[in-house]
Amino acid sequence: MDLAKALQMVRPFEGLPHYETAVAQLYVASAKGKRELHRAAYRIRNAFDSYQYVVNYGKAETA
Repeated sequence: MDLAKALQMVRPFEGLPHYETAVAQLYVASAKGKRELHRAAYRIRNAFDSYQYVVNYGKAETA
């Protein structure tokens, strides 16, 4: 995985809190290698996805 793909994975969550911190963590992970970047990207994406689910649970769907 490269940095561009990792940033693309978290881009849908741009308006959520701590987005800038997540992007910074992806840059740090990219300096440590592809394996660490891969792990960080999926961990951050899953965390944002869980957060968004919890915040929107029970609310009506918006189009």
